[in-house]
Amino acid sequence: MKSISGRSYKEIKINKNKIEKLKQNYNFSEIISKIVIQQNFDEDEIYSINNNLNLTNVFSNNVDFEKSLNIIMNAIKNNEYICILGDYDVDGSVATSLLVRLFKYIKHPHFFYIPDREIDGYGASKKLFEKLILKKPDLIIMVDCGSTANEAIDYLNSNKIKSIIIDHHEINKPYPVADSIINPKKNNGYKKYDYLCATALTYFFIDLLTKKIGLKINIKDYLVYVLLATVCDVMPLRKLNRLIAIDALKNFDIKNFKSFAEIYKLKGIKSKISIQDLGYLIGPI
Repeated sequence: MKSISGRSYKEIKINKNKIEKLKQNYNFSEIISKIVIQQNFDEDEIYSINNNLNLTNVFSNNVDFEKSLNIIMNAIKNNEYICILGDYDVDGSVATSLLVRLFKYIKHPHFFYIPDREIDGYGASKKLFEKLILKKPDLIIMVDCGSTANEAIDYLNSNKIKSIIIDHHEINKPYPVADSIINPKKNNGYKKYDYLCATALTYFFIDLLTKKIGLKINIKDYLVYVLLATVCDVMPLRKLNRLIAIDALKNFDIKNFKSFAEIYKLKGIKSKISIQDLGYLIGPI
């Protein structure tokens, strides 16, 4: 077969019996059946094609999340000064903004820092922390960074500054000696969620934190930001990410998001927000 540009391609061969079984069991079309098999969909993903699944917090009993929650709760109780350090890309910036929104809402003392690639270099480093500790934080939360920052975390420990890492990048033993590390790639019982970006992990963390504090806020208002980070970090729109996308787009009202509305106004866009807009318009801006 040839594509519209004239390039030749071959269709992947898929077992016909498997295709027929899916068509009969789920009333799928031939093309949907082929995609499901080729992409190796699990039972939940297959079920979600024709059924609505609720987005639930799968980390409610997770030991890493619980440990991090306790550290934050103590920091809030003791009015400790918190620094949020995020990577400079969309994922790091959005994860940072979610935490900033929360701490602003509860009026807790905090500041944030997004590194400059040329001035600060890449990721959490001793050089960067030498600058940040001049503001005398009691706790530094790293989002979308920190998983390989062993030397930098040792420096914080030597200065008696606590640290939490919420990240999804590769992490190798020995792990940084942070007070808590949330990272599916630690293989600490939740590695199957390693397709989540740092913002998604932060979202689920904030969801648990607001419930622990007893805040009556609708955390789902943040979902469009989670989807923005997920798309821009090129994470697969599968499983929980697919549920995030469905929920975020279904309930999104641009009137409640001034920055998005202004971008749409400037570009003369009047259609509903789409995955393409997040990845190719809002994300790059």
